[in-house]
Amino acid sequence: MRNRETYAFFGEILDTLDVALCLFDPQDRTVLWNDAFLRFFPEHAGHVHAGEPYRENLLRFYRGRLSQAEQANIERYVEEGIERHRTQTRPFVFSHLGRRLRVASQPSPGGYRVRIWQDIAPEQAVPLRDQQWAIFPIDLLGYIADGAMVLDEEDRIIATNEEFRVLYDVPDERSVIGQTFAEVVREACLKAGQEDRAAEAAALDNLRFAGAPFEVCLPGGRWRRVIARRAANGVGFFTHSDITILKRQQTDLKRAMDELATIAATDVLTGLANRRRFDQALAEQWAKADARGGPIAVMLIDLDHFKAVNDTFGHAAGDECLRRVALAVQEAVTQSADVAARYGGEEFAVLLPNATGEEAMAIARSMRRSLRMEDWARIDPGLARLTVSIGICAVRNPAAVAAGDALRRADEMLYRAKNSGRDRIDLVEA
Repeated sequence: MRNRETYAFFGEILDTLDVALCLFDPQDRTVLWNDAFLRFFPEHAGHVHAGEPYRENLLRFYRGRLSQAEQANIERYVEEGIERHRTQTRPFVFSHLGRRLRVASQPSPGGYRVRIWQDIAPEQAVPLRDQQWAIFPIDLLGYIADGAMVLDEEDRIIATNEEFRVLYDVPDERSVIGQTFAEVVREACLKAGQEDRAAEAAALDNLRFAGAPFEVCLPGGRWRRVIARRAANGVGFFTHSDITILKRQQTDLKRAMDELATIAATDVLTGLANRRRFDQALAEQWAKADARGGPIAVMLIDLDHFKAVNDTFGHAAGDECLRRVALAVQEAVTQSADVAARYGGEEFAVLLPNATGEEAMAIARSMRRSLRMEDWARIDPGLARLTVSIGICAVRNPAAVAAGDALRRADEMLYRAKNSGRDRIDLVEA
């Protein structure tokens, strides 16, 4: 990384101010950290290392702070922590090993993300439990349009308004004072005939990160958004709003966008991915193969003498030939990460993550066998057979070969196959 030294320099400056810093790359891998980071999070000392996924960082963080009962939800907590890491725009506060930490996060050029933690010195104050809550203007909660909830320093409910009770299906005769928010969520789930431990766990964990808005899903597809602020003495002030309609609209919009994206990435004639989608998948899968160090193969397939087919039997017959070849190509690739595409005209492309040269050859042979068994005369009695030429580039170490170079080599193998008599497969390994 070009600016690594600059970040390290500022990390040292922040050390003098007792401010922790950690830098992550676009794949959420640890790049560097300062000494204050290890003071605030001693569980990472001797374990954190350059290139470590943020997921591993979070697993250590949660293993040391969760009770035995909460350990069952650790994967959910980690996923939500990763989401906070990627989307955070405002600082929030949480407690860790006796410290009150304010954390800010900011994306930097090149897709990197900087996280900074500051220790907030607690105000000298009378313990909350010894204060007289009569001086708190609880009646003002009734004038807040959204649901409102106040928690003490032990996360027990001190006060709520009527809208809060409506949002969480609290019966008129039921008091929630002294309960936790997670217990209120659990009771709302039980009232609807569901024991949703996941919703309860999410509510419990998200309360720890005051200032980071979060969402709670209740039975029946109902959604609540919660925004929290905590005073230095630990008192929490929370607002709750009904975002069910918004979530449904977002779901409908996402579904429509996904459908449009699928249409935009699909070849209309064959139903395979189009060239644009293939190029995107090539870049994405190559980066993944580079990171994990596994093999990857690229295959280009071209119909032999296809112009003569169009000229002799017509474009309708030619289109049907393309559809049948596309089906043979699609049926030959079986892994979920494999991508089969119509690359242009009568040319097809296949991307095979995790495939060796031998495995790619086996797939190519399977395609040719399917095409030999095809009854081409059903398209036109005069069409006896249709063959393909195939070029393959199989890469053992994607870090050493660029995706574009692999595609170029596969194209060279394709032309070698065609120049050597067609209806054959040529492979190069790199």
